[in-house]
Amino acid sequence: MVTGKIFESSPVRQFAAVQTISSGSLEIPIDDDEAAAVWVSETEARAETATPKIRKKEIVAHEMSAEPRSTQKLLDDGNVNVEEWLAGKVASKFARTEATAFVNGTGVGQPRGFMTYDAGTGVGQIEQVNSGSASTLTGDGLIDLVAAVKAPYLDGAVWMMKRSTAAVAQKLKDGQGNYLWQESLIAGQPSRLLGHSVVYADDVPAVAADALAIIFGNFRAAYTIVDRFGIRVLRDPFTSKPWVKFYTTKRVGGDVVNFEALKIQKIAA
Repeated sequence: MVTGKIFESSPVRQFAAVQTISSGSLEIPIDDDEAAAVWVSETEARAETATPKIRKKEIVAHEMSAEPRSTQKLLDDGNVNVEEWLAGKVASKFARTEATAFVNGTGVGQPRGFMTYDAGTGVGQIEQVNSGSASTLTGDGLIDLVAAVKAPYLDGAVWMMKRSTAAVAQKLKDGQGNYLWQESLIAGQPSRLLGHSVVYADDVPAVAADALAIIFGNFRAAYTIVDRFGIRVLRDPFTSKPWVKFYTTKRVGGDVVNFEALKIQKIAA
């Protein structure tokens, strides 16, 4: 048995929509337009009205790679299964690397993160709601953040924040001195804030002036992850003897497909 270090990550995959694809990208039709309608009298001529349009969103499966190696002697004589241990280490690193990209990725050669979009309420923008303080969270700011999400998205909506941010939120009280944070009484169940589950995401910024410290919303409606196959390992004992190389790859993409289903809390007055 090998005792390993624990690394924190962001469990976006657990809450987003995930699709396995058989090509290099996924094209998703997006219906975020609407038809026009007008009032008319009984004999009034009918004019043509605006026709809604459907746009397409393409999510490309980008590639990650790793190439750890071991000597054949260590593979033969090690007191642990070295090949299995290396595979586990690479898989864990891949998971954390993709999770970081789902939050902060540039979209260039990697997934596009939801924290990288401009502020606003239009297509290609995610609304930022001020916390009500230039330096920290406030209860009113959290309430405003929930209120900014349309009601149909609230069923399944969660908070994503860093653990240190959660420590700040845990201390917030209402006007009667009651904590807004509700600790879970059931093992394995998340705590709740204003009625919604809290998820720890290490890649979301900590509370600081002008920081985007919390993202709230329905991630399954908002963010789509695409997988092209799973993890592939090519075992190469020939090109670098006495080393055995394990060339490992994974192709994955991700992007926001519904911008109104997520809202961000900005630390600002």
